[in-house]
Amino acid sequence: MVGNGSVCQAAEQSAWGTSKTPDTLINMTSETITVSYQKGDEANLIAKKTASSKELLAIVTEGGLSTILRPDFADWVFKVALGKGSSGVYTLQDPNTDLPVSTIVMKRGSIVKTYPDVTIRSLTLDCVAQDYVKVDLDMVGTKEIPAGGSGAQTIQNLSFNGKSYRCTQATLYYGAGGTAESSLVSTLCVESVRITIDNGVEDSPATYCSGLFNDRPVPGQRTVSVDIAIPYSVATEQFRSTYYANESNVNLALKLVFTADEDESVEIYMPNISLDSGDANVGGPGIIDTSFGGEALSVGDDEPITVTVTHAEESGEE
Repeated sequence: MVGNGSVCQAAEQSAWGTSKTPDTLINMTSETITVSYQKGDEANLIAKKTASSKELLAIVTEGGLSTILRPDFADWVFKVALGKGSSGVYTLQDPNTDLPVSTIVMKRGSIVKTYPDVTIRSLTLDCVAQDYVKVDLDMVGTKEIPAGGSGAQTIQNLSFNGKSYRCTQATLYYGAGGTAESSLVSTLCVESVRITIDNGVEDSPATYCSGLFNDRPVPGQRTVSVDIAIPYSVATEQFRSTYYANESNVNLALKLVFTADEDESVEIYMPNISLDSGDANVGGPGIIDTSFGGEALSVGDDEPITVTVTHAEESGEE
């Protein structure tokens, strides 16, 4: 069997413990979903040349999924990764509130397996100039169900419509921390932007009730980090002195916009970012690059990050 022709489909579940028929096709480029059968021995002191036996103690399902982001599944990605929202607007889930769980169905060659109760531990969004928008998801599930097993789902007849998101017309807007999204008008000509959302997921403690499998993981304090690469210039040095090398500790507001076509777009708005790094060094005779890294903060009632997905049908087209 070869990887070409593999299929990944998903669906957000309505409840924990109940797998769902997939309704979303994922443009998978690679995956690392693995199931570990953790076995242990008694470690007794009976004189034996090797361990006398090993017993199955736990089954752990986890891994990653890499994709090229498309409008067809952008809503699923941001809803299950951030945890809260609907109708195209997504924010981080509230503290002490469970994250959504999904059913992932994988077809590898002719073999189909179902992974229910999948929680997104982290999302990394890579937006590089003259490239597609790439997403990496780190996930944790509960079990692997073979075809025909209880709760197993089948591959559905789903297809893509339109184009993938690209960075050829992406724009990064900026302003002083707290600036409203609509008021961000200054732009940065960046080489790349990476946004990482870490849900701070902690594995649920093993209990008598959970048996071999993990129970629902618990989300902790989230971290939203931003890394930006920009060619060095007088303008970027001014940006550095204003938002990083400034004793007044001025926060930064950012809005990233990228499109699939003129009617399909994603806007990511972070109103309060603390820049934690801002460096520019000569590494040779070529172009000098500068990089900035920061973290989105919770300030007042402002959401640390808001993602808005706009589709063609919402823009007035038939």
